[in-house]
Amino acid sequence: MTLRTITLMAALLSTGLLTAGEYCLYPRSPEAELLLKDDTVVTTSPVKLHVLGMSCPKCVSNVDIQLMRVSGVQKAQIDMGSGIVVVDFDPSKKITRAALAKAVDDSGLTIASIEGK
Repeated sequence: MTLRTITLMAALLSTGLLTAGEYCLYPRSPEAELLLKDDTVVTTSPVKLHVLGMSCPKCVSNVDIQLMRVSGVQKAQIDMGSGIVVVDFDPSKKITRAALAKAVDDSGLTIASIEGK
């Protein structure tokens, strides 16, 4: 998420045009910065993501929507309490760790780690 996006969202929140429940924000972790650059292809399905900042049903929905936009992702099982997301995908698709991290980042949250090959 860019500084411009955060600034725009803060302005919308302050005017009441956007409520906090409509979009969750969580600062990007150093681990996320590295994963966003990791072009390693994930070859084994499912893969487990550890997501930080998942605190409400809207967070779960945002993560699900963004992950389903990644070509090849078939299903995401999300546990809000633990922040664990199990992603099933078509192994024949070339899904990178960066693509999964970006989907979480685009949801307004941050990824701590990705387990799986």
